[in-house]
Amino acid sequence: MNSDSNPAQQPSAFIRLISGYYGLALTYWILFLLVAVLFFVAGSMAVAERDWTLFVGLLIASVAWSFLLLTGIKRYYQGYDPGKALARIAMLFLTLNLTNTLAVLSFI
Repeated sequence: MNSDSNPAQQPSAFIRLISGYYGLALTYWILFLLVAVLFFVAGSMAVAERDWTLFVGLLIASVAWSFLLLTGIKRYYQGYDPGKALARIAMLFLTLNLTNTLAVLSFI
């Protein structure tokens, strides 16, 4: 019996997803964009209702999500220069978060 056929030794679907089984860049960009869209919708409603506590909470959660994604990328990236790749991705996440936040604040 082959050890690869034992389902107990196979990683879970979640582990395969975050480790880049389906493509590391594709996986993490989709995860980033899903939360960015959720932040835009919920943040826009919070700003329109002038609920600043909820907005700040959503903003903190969005930034925390970006750091969590960067941690996952750092762990599973297998390229030549991981620091360089991580710095570029971090700057893109920062820029997109800033742009998204400014777009949400336009509902004031």
